[in-house]
Amino acid sequence: MSVARQNAASSIDYRRLVESERVHGSLYTDEAVFVDEMDKIYARGWVFLAHYSEIPRPGDFVVRQLGRQSVIVTHDLTGEYRVMFNRCPHRGAAVCQGDAGHRRSLTCPYHGWTFALDGRLMGVPSPGAYEGGQLQPAGLAHIPRVARYGGFIFGSLYADGVSLETHLGKAKVWLDQLLGLSPEGEIQLTAGWMKHRLNCNWKMVVENQVDGYHAQMVHGSLLAANETFATVRDRKDTSPTRVRDFGDGHTDIDHATDYRVAGDKLFRWTGGIPETRLGNYMAAMRQAYGAEEANRRMLEGPPHAMLFPNISLAEMNIMVIQPISPTETVQFTTPVFLKGADELNARTLRRCEGALGPAGFLIADDAEIGELTQIGVNNLAPEWLLLNRGLSSEDVNADGTRVGGLMDETSQRGFWRHYREVMSEGAGA
Repeated sequence: MSVARQNAASSIDYRRLVESERVHGSLYTDEAVFVDEMDKIYARGWVFLAHYSEIPRPGDFVVRQLGRQSVIVTHDLTGEYRVMFNRCPHRGAAVCQGDAGHRRSLTCPYHGWTFALDGRLMGVPSPGAYEGGQLQPAGLAHIPRVARYGGFIFGSLYADGVSLETHLGKAKVWLDQLLGLSPEGEIQLTAGWMKHRLNCNWKMVVENQVDGYHAQMVHGSLLAANETFATVRDRKDTSPTRVRDFGDGHTDIDHATDYRVAGDKLFRWTGGIPETRLGNYMAAMRQAYGAEEANRRMLEGPPHAMLFPNISLAEMNIMVIQPISPTETVQFTTPVFLKGADELNARTLRRCEGALGPAGFLIADDAEIGELTQIGVNNLAPEWLLLNRGLSSEDVNADGTRVGGLMDETSQRGFWRHYREVMSEGAGA
């Protein structure tokens, strides 16, 4: 970061720009704000990078973005998982150009320097031409911190800060909930990632992931055309579904409350697939967890949650949010396959394609409303965006979780409350 940009960013008063009931529109448009976010949120905090199932074999790797840094996530030949900067220590070229691959070593395309999957320098052409022992420390640089939970790999660019366990906090229950839908306790992200470039600020995408208020308007054509989608759960203002703020920027839409109230059948979260088509899966779940617990899990389904700052557990999809600029974001999406649930996985793939694929019903609507919102906030007035829907009726549980109705802005307030603290103190996630 340049000194000028650093000074500009450090002078921003986030406690003035984020209030309890509103936020200032400049937070979606200002370049200095974006630069500051890349440091205080995407460098100092914990960011989701990859999942074990994407690199299952020693020699597998994926290339991911950590803030503005390109990193290589490897499964090295000893079985360890490593995260390294995608930069050759010789002349700075990106060592890996594709999104993923399988190799026994990594070779820089510029001058042929070769590295082990743990980052060690293995060899260079004509090593005798380099004088003064400059090759001795020249391996790929590891990022300062890597930690894992339930197969999810997270990274941080700062050596100091809270642990991943502290960062996830109460949100660990959502990861456990998703894993617990597999009779083997594991998920697989093996279908590949779809990429959508959205002409809006990354925070708009985060807010929209846990917004229960927009469906009737933004997705009205889908609700009118697809009776199953429209009726599988209650989307009215009186819906029993809750929105929740778990603290630390983690929020969700708790559809399980709706499914419990309905209580008439399992698998509403699949779009209402008949139980007769999932006999093997149901048997495996009951064997793994016992009939009562398995039935509860199959009734309540997966989470619909946003983990600060970049990963959405969007029921049977994973979405990863990558900021590009103040006005541009890339959203990566992949379906969640449950290990030991082949009957269900085929349906999950088709539903992901139908909702979020190139001709998907949902993604186009959300992309359009994000773009329209970005156009709107570029205007100078009114300066503030409101976040006060449902504030007076919000409940606070004994553990500090804030709970509102489906169409309340509890989740958005939760995101911005944590954002204000992180951006004001620079303490990371």
